[in-house]
Amino acid sequence: MGRNWEWSYKQGRIKRLKAEIAAKQSGEPFDANQIPLHSYDGTMQSKFQRGWQSVCETDIQCRLNGHNTYQQVRQRLAETFGERHE
Repeated sequence: MGRNWEWSYKQGRIKRLKAEIAAKQSGEPFDANQIPLHSYDGTMQSKFQRGWQSVCETDIQCRLNGHNTYQQVRQRLAETFGERHE
């Protein structure tokens, strides 16, 4: 995959996360099927769309709860379920 393709994929994820979080915080509905135009180039738009669609509810909840890394999420789950990690 070329660098521009990777960039478009990442931009799809970034834009979706920002849009989802803004919608949840404002109480507005969000339609994940309304994918914005990123590029007139078909391949770039396709990579953006794949990035957009790769965002899952866990990604959104992690951002809303202020957890940006896997370790933070793991620690929060351990605290929630009473597990100890040494």
